[in-house]
Amino acid sequence: MDQAPASPRMQAVPDLQLEPLTQESPRYMLVLAGNVLPDRPRAQVCQNLARLLKQELPQVEQLLNGRARVIKKQLDLETARKYQQALEQAGAECSCLPMPVERQAVVHQPSLNWSQSAPEPAPEEASRASFQGASDRITEKLGLARIEGFSLGTFFSEVFSKHSPDEVERMLAVGTPDTTPPLDPSMGVMPNPWIFFRVLSGSLLTYIIFLYAWKEFENIHVLPGLILMGSFAVPFSVLILFFELNTPRNISIFRVFQLVVTGGAISLLVSLFLFDVLDFMDIFGASSAGFIEETGKLLALLFALRKIKWERYPYQLNALLLGAAVGTGFAAFESAGYALRIGLMNQAAMLANIQVRGAMSPFAHIVWTAIAASAFWAARPWYTSHTDTLLSQRFLRLFMVPVGLHFVWNMDFTGPFMLKYVILGFVAWVVVISLTQSGLKEIEALVDKTEPATP
Repeated sequence: MDQAPASPRMQAVPDLQLEPLTQESPRYMLVLAGNVLPDRPRAQVCQNLARLLKQELPQVEQLLNGRARVIKKQLDLETARKYQQALEQAGAECSCLPMPVERQAVVHQPSLNWSQSAPEPAPEEASRASFQGASDRITEKLGLARIEGFSLGTFFSEVFSKHSPDEVERMLAVGTPDTTPPLDPSMGVMPNPWIFFRVLSGSLLTYIIFLYAWKEFENIHVLPGLILMGSFAVPFSVLILFFELNTPRNISIFRVFQLVVTGGAISLLVSLFLFDVLDFMDIFGASSAGFIEETGKLLALLFALRKIKWERYPYQLNALLLGAAVGTGFAAFESAGYALRIGLMNQAAMLANIQVRGAMSPFAHIVWTAIAASAFWAARPWYTSHTDTLLSQRFLRLFMVPVGLHFVWNMDFTGPFMLKYVILGFVAWVVVISLTQSGLKEIEALVDKTEPATP
């Protein structure tokens, strides 16, 4: 789907500070109509306004409730027009009107002063505040950028919207030397992914078809399809989510497939080799996979990309996608192996294993390898070789996050209601969202450098 234009860069808009009132010229006020401009997705407009006004999404959504309100007053005409243009480019309907002559300062709401005008938080807002508090503690402890203005409702707002097959093809037909678009401001805005859900729905439907055929006919020829679809359905759908988050659109779906297959196979081979030569299993038991498998997957990624110039995929968002591709291959191949081994002894247990591992896959190998790759990409510009990068503190500080998550994941305790996995999955995705927002800011900064300043 073609993305709506991103919000204007703040450098092009005057700082939102009141100017001193003078008697030499009339003053104007900026009125936000409370509506989205026609043909502009509401979710994207909310994202744009949040970045432009530097407000949280819940506060921005209050500005688009259909009720007009004054958001700025006491402006000269030139400044008011600049604000109006910026807001309209962001997708919001607004007007520039003269201040009432008798007072030149009559307004109904001191907007953007949320401490005075914001209503009591609703339960949904309280939930967002709880998420913000928890994510802030995680990012602060790990030294990552704070998550700002993120809302699951907004993020997934396009999932159930209507999109044509042509839109899917346009979204996927990118990343080759001839189909990589130039950087533009829209690439610095958090996207609203939706293709992944269609992939998930189709994959699960295919798995259900194989499952029905197996239970109805118990034909051994159905078993390979059942295991493969059950092992790949959810992991590959999560990978498409990462593909949609890669806003520069400079990685082709072919490269993604290549890393899933080749990177996944190599990572399994490297991990088996490391398990064989190291004594970590005797020391840490199953938790040793945290050290070995995260190392194996990252080394597999670097090996698979050995003939690719690093300038081809320089962005942090690229790292997240490339790492997720290898993690997807590893997770799916490993799940297929478990399913086959268990199925030789107990078919019911095989099906249960496929379903449980599929449900848990979005919180494990895929996100862990994405974080590991991001750690390497962040440290790589500072060092001349891969070895120096892998041994550097810059790399190890973030790389130890997926290692630690994997280590605890394999420890022999679960807690009530699988609480351990819920907490670990939450932490992993907080890290991924933080890294994604940092990657978007990287793109935004690059656009600022390459585009001429607005006069």
